[in-house]
Amino acid sequence: MKIELTKEQRQQMNSIFKAMNALKKDKQFIKLLEHCCDRDFDEMKEVNSTNEDDYMRIINFYDDITDRAEDFNYHNY
Repeated sequence: MKIELTKEQRQQMNSIFKAMNALKKDKQFIKLLEHCCDRDFDEMKEVNSTNEDDYMRIINFYDDITDRAEDFNYHNY
């Protein structure tokens, strides 16, 4: 099999890393991530029906990424 990526495949791979780098540099996002994952975070006070979805996405962010990455793990069984 010839190993050669298409232009679209390269662009899509680059987009993933570009988006992750942008989030890493996004101070507001990092602040929210740290705040929501703080041991002293009081869910009862701060989470309500209007922000529950965003809260769950933030606290599950790492697990969601690693679960998705596992879909591509053909090298390490």
